[in-house]
Amino acid sequence: MRTHLVSRLGFLAILLVASLVPAAAQTPRQTTVSVTVALVAEQLHVRPVPLHQLVLVRIGDTTVTIAFRTGLDGRARQAMAPGSYRLRSVAPVELLGKTYRWDLPVTVGRGQVLEVELTNINAVVDTVKVVRQAAARDVAPEIAVYNQVKRGVVRVEAGLKHGSGFFIDTLGGLIVTNDHVVAGERAVSVVLDTNRRVAAQVVTRDHDADLALLRVSTSACPDCPRLRIARQDSTGAIVVPGERVIAVGFPLSQQSSVTSGIVSSVRQRAIISDVNINPGNSGGPLLNFAGEVLGVNTFADQGDHGPGISGSILITQLAPSLKTAADTLSSLSIPAFILLPTLGGPAYPLTELRAAAESVPPDAYDELQEFTAGNFILSFSTPVANFVYFKKYEDEIAKDRRKREARAGLSEEERYSEVGAIRDWIDYVGDLTNPAVSVLVVPKQGETFGSAFGRALSAAGGYRPGRAKYVFKGDVQDVEWYRNGEPVNPVVGGRTPQRVYVSDEWVVMKDVAYRGLYIFDPVVFAPDSTGAPPSIVAHVYDLKHPDDQNWVEVPGEVVARIWNDFGPYYRRVRPERTFTPGDAQHFRSGVDSLCARMHCRTQENKPQRPF
Repeated sequence: MRTHLVSRLGFLAILLVASLVPAAAQTPRQTTVSVTVALVAEQLHVRPVPLHQLVLVRIGDTTVTIAFRTGLDGRARQAMAPGSYRLRSVAPVELLGKTYRWDLPVTVGRGQVLEVELTNINAVVDTVKVVRQAAARDVAPEIAVYNQVKRGVVRVEAGLKHGSGFFIDTLGGLIVTNDHVVAGERAVSVVLDTNRRVAAQVVTRDHDADLALLRVSTSACPDCPRLRIARQDSTGAIVVPGERVIAVGFPLSQQSSVTSGIVSSVRQRAIISDVNINPGNSGGPLLNFAGEVLGVNTFADQGDHGPGISGSILITQLAPSLKTAADTLSSLSIPAFILLPTLGGPAYPLTELRAAAESVPPDAYDELQEFTAGNFILSFSTPVANFVYFKKYEDEIAKDRRKREARAGLSEEERYSEVGAIRDWIDYVGDLTNPAVSVLVVPKQGETFGSAFGRALSAAGGYRPGRAKYVFKGDVQDVEWYRNGEPVNPVVGGRTPQRVYVSDEWVVMKDVAYRGLYIFDPVVFAPDSTGAPPSIVAHVYDLKHPDDQNWVEVPGEVVARIWNDFGPYYRRVRPERTFTPGDAQHFRSGVDSLCARMHCRTQENKPQRPF
């Protein structure tokens, strides 16, 4: 009996000791994440974010969710099992008219204490400032609807085209857009916000209805609003003439925007309204004031006078696509959640661009132009280079006028200037100041062999040579890019047709071929810590000559010049990043090792003028 009593007392003692041991000691497999949330305000004042609600969602198993919040000092510690998670804000935090939230991956190892800082740098910042309704302001009710749905409306990118799309509350949250936005493109992506672009899968396409359904990874944006499709009323209508409606999308070069108007008429397949939509709005939703989708914004009918009218496909036309998608989804693999490159950061300051353009001679950027790659010519541009080209163009066309201006004694304001006419508003209406590197791949033009041979025979026989027949010597099918031997993807890339129709006494050229445009984040051209520029290699696939090996390595001095153009940008706009200038003398070619692995043949790289 005594022995049993001692055993029981010992067992109770073990239980008591175990209850006093911290949880971390009981589960040595656990780890800890230490989070600091702070925002840098005006004059570099650091403001901790207190009581900020956060959640950790295990990647691959969304049932594992850990919620916690920061203390009054903006800090929090949370124990968890080792693994890969997404650290997300439950709700955004507002500071100085902007809202910030965080959504980033974290991986923690066994027994590790992972330090994570959430700041302005890695936050998702809403591109549209929230308008606060003051007593003296009459804010339109459309804004309430817009704020409700705006994160459910996305930008759809397909090659060089872009449109809009929106999540719907059926079939797991598919994205609706126009068929013409994605038609003919192999790579389609969706921009969820300023920092996140993900690959999209085309589920169905309906050419006749001009509708398409896309799908992204379920982990891409689980908290994006799913828009409701409007239902028919007792009369069988979902919308009537005179009803006020709202359009949301990404028109032209703008970020998320909202316009409104009234329905002019309802046709068999379309809603006609006076809502202002433009290229880029295609695929976005037309909504009623309950936030329900009435139609898909598709076209504009604009005359020579007046603003014109807009057309939206009735959402009832989506029914066949939804049925097809329901039968198709089970046979398609779910897209992987992979973040694609984006152009981060604000625009290149116009003052720096002007200063740089005026500090170099007009021919300083000729080396960025016209590098040959088989039957193609590659041309590079940066924001600084664009202004230099602009200034050179101005100098060439205004050469004679400058003499007249000098003789007339005109003031600086009275003189002709292309560059001087550019104002700060260009940041809001175009891409000239985007911090990006653009590469244009253009097929060469040349006389056909038969034409040249025939004209030579005519000349040799004393006859007048006939007209020279010219064609495109190449046709861009695709371009692959490599950085230091590894594949690199552009932010935007694709093809567009280039047509020539010339027929006169001397030359005839009636041909069409595709050219390519590829836009990169400047960091692709960033050197290593010693200043050595990376090896940038392009592989151009030629539809006209599929057996050709069109490989070209960009010279080190060109790569260095491209990167160094962004020195003023990083020093002023992104001072948190140390800028190391590129030094072409440290450049080491990587094309030989790449081609040994890829079994390619390289082309000699010399500047060459097009025909």
